[in-house]
Amino acid sequence: MRDIIQAIKDAGVVGAGGAGFPTHVKLSATVDTVIANGAECEPLLEADLAVMALEPVKVLEGLKIAMAATGATRGYVAVKKKRESVLRAMTELVQGEEGIEVFALDDVYPIGDEHVLVHEVTGRYVPEGGLPLEAGVVVSNVTTLASVADAAKGRPMISRYVTVAGAVARPITARLPIGTSVADAIALAGGPQTERYRVIMGGPIMGKLAPDTSAVVTKVTGGIIVLPADHPQVKMRESDIGTIIRQAKAACCQCMSCTETCPRHLLGHRIAPHLIMRAVSMSPGAPPDAVASAWLCSECAVCATVSCPSGLSPVRVNQALKASMARKGLRNPYHEKGIVSHPLRGARRVPSSRVITRAGVGSYAARPGTSYAEAGRTAHYSAGTECLSEAFEPDRVIIPLLQHAGAPAMPCVKVGDEVRKGQPIAEIPEGKLGARVHASISGLVSDIGNAITIVAGRRG
Repeated sequence: MRDIIQAIKDAGVVGAGGAGFPTHVKLSATVDTVIANGAECEPLLEADLAVMALEPVKVLEGLKIAMAATGATRGYVAVKKKRESVLRAMTELVQGEEGIEVFALDDVYPIGDEHVLVHEVTGRYVPEGGLPLEAGVVVSNVTTLASVADAAKGRPMISRYVTVAGAVARPITARLPIGTSVADAIALAGGPQTERYRVIMGGPIMGKLAPDTSAVVTKVTGGIIVLPADHPQVKMRESDIGTIIRQAKAACCQCMSCTETCPRHLLGHRIAPHLIMRAVSMSPGAPPDAVASAWLCSECAVCATVSCPSGLSPVRVNQALKASMARKGLRNPYHEKGIVSHPLRGARRVPSSRVITRAGVGSYAARPGTSYAEAGRTAHYSAGTECLSEAFEPDRVIIPLLQHAGAPAMPCVKVGDEVRKGQPIAEIPEGKLGARVHASISGLVSDIGNAITIVAGRRG
């Protein structure tokens, strides 16, 4: 298995679901179960759907490689029940594959969270503050596994499917080269439908505001969401933490709704967001360890999006507390292994439809019946975006040296070099956690800083 792990490392494959953890490191572990995560639980996103619809064989090949690398005897492809066509296709595909089956997920949020997914699929519990590895499981995004299959054939991770949705003329899911600008992606989607807008990189619930349209697609970018500048999801992200805490002091009524619907609390983790809000409000009766329990927050934002009747944001408070504790060198003290889920967990799971409505993105949500096409083949899947099967080639890419967990990659090219698509342009620093970076288009290196800029074309 050393050869395949080396191939994955050489190809620069990282977790495409958002964390960006180097896959060659993750698959060096020994577990008994691998889960291909196709939940894609955030509203509007359909990048993983596109992979499963158009490249199901790659997903299965990647899963089998991951199982072989980790010694796993059980493999699951986790797909939402509502993705009926994909569910049927994947189920047919795994027929006869020893130890592999498709698991149908309920359409609740955040079903794709690793802790939640492991429990839903296997019945096991990941310890507080722990990783699926501690439950004998590796969870890998379906896009990552498709890249693993590519790596086994010597193809590096230089592009990925990205959903461009929200306030755009033509919502799309397209395979974009790493380093494609947000401006180019939005133009591909027909342009914005509003004059004043902001862009969220990722999903509308957990994604981050882009500073401007010069931001670029990375290996972990599943979505580019365009929203009006005055949209609630934008305003919430623009609010400073001082304002959020003042609002908590003034308006938190300690109704406990945030705690009653918190996915990690429902799994049995010792986090109670209402007590954290009480502590930061300096109200009497807050347990002394309430602030430290913010470490257990997964930042799914159910509390802010669905639960709080006053429009407060416990998740933003938790983010600020974790950042503050990290700066002080404090570590998570919560690592309980013997957790048991709340008896009402099943009834308190939040339907995705409610999240979509409360997040204010219902008007941008799915329009069933959109077709995916590849190589002359058309298959119908329930989707809200048009999937572009033709590869997009921008005139310029800006490829960040840090788009993964660990240390930035070190450039191995210089300004003026002519590079070809798929060529390594930055390597993992010696002895560090990181990922290799490759040219996503052929052209000339025009700039090197925190990113490498490549302009399409050849030296004249």
